[in-house]
Amino acid sequence: MIEFKDVKKVFQSNKQQIEALTGINLKVEQGDIYGVIGYSGAGKSTLIRMVNLLERPSEGAVLVNGINLASLKPSKLRQEKKKIGMIFQHFNLLNSKTVFDNIAMPLVLSRTPKTKIKARVSELLKFVGLADKAKNYPDQLSGGQKQRIGIARALATNPSILLCDEATSALDPQTTSEVLQLLKKINAEYNITILLITHEMSVIREICNKVAVMEYGKVVENGSVFNIFSNPQSTIAKNFVRTVIHDEVPKSILNELHASKKSIWKINFIGTSSGRPLLSTLAKKFDVDISVLSANISEIQDTPFGNLIVDVTGEQDEITKAYQFAKDENVSLQEVVADGQ
Repeated sequence: MIEFKDVKKVFQSNKQQIEALTGINLKVEQGDIYGVIGYSGAGKSTLIRMVNLLERPSEGAVLVNGINLASLKPSKLRQEKKKIGMIFQHFNLLNSKTVFDNIAMPLVLSRTPKTKIKARVSELLKFVGLADKAKNYPDQLSGGQKQRIGIARALATNPSILLCDEATSALDPQTTSEVLQLLKKINAEYNITILLITHEMSVIREICNKVAVMEYGKVVENGSVFNIFSNPQSTIAKNFVRTVIHDEVPKSILNELHASKKSIWKINFIGTSSGRPLLSTLAKKFDVDISVLSANISEIQDTPFGNLIVDVTGEQDEITKAYQFAKDENVSLQEVVADGQ
């Protein structure tokens, strides 16, 4: 549905060239809620603005439903862009117009008959839970309500794709959760593909099925949300995952444990294995003592995912046998070294 093919974007600033994107190759399938995460300056906003041609690639192509929008004539381009809705970080509502008129604006611009505009806006106001706010003005609404109006406006032309540019970063945690649930509802009920950018891994975990991690204008890692969370490969992905899954021991404690010749293990449990009594089995089967240093369990894409950090003491031969037994029990296991994790 959306495909980035060797996309490069260079901005000219005075006499200096700034490379915002380098060699981007990504594919967003129909029905995806695809998240793109990265720190400020990673190129996320430039990437998402390529989809509706707010920015044009310097090299490469962005295909939407197999069409390179940059190659279209203005009249055809306007028609194709109606299929792409966009939600902005700071709402972008007109304070001089009512809620009804803000939502109706894309329909007015496309010369939709007034009777159809009224029916569509009323339908959307009900869908976003603000049917009683049609005559209000944006200044009379909370931040969460403003974003709901922004979402309704983005849906006005019945798009097949919805772009979310940091849509929740200006909201408090409770309101963020409500807006994310609304986006999930849009994806499920309207079968709209969603591409969103964020710097919050909690947003990715809550609603996305796929994610790309960006750094310095490049995609350094991408795949299913579960795979990235359960086994991040790049340093930046590991750092993002640790903001929502705390799986490390402070270095001072870690060094102290290693100084006392203890073996430190990090164990990940996935799916049904998260409910198995592995530590109890190891303690009974081998002559080792096990202490839990930290533990966490969460759910990623409806699959339980748990992690433990334990220290294991005993004779080295028994520790080695216990370690191998655990490795054979369909859990992800690694030994933690003293100078990092």
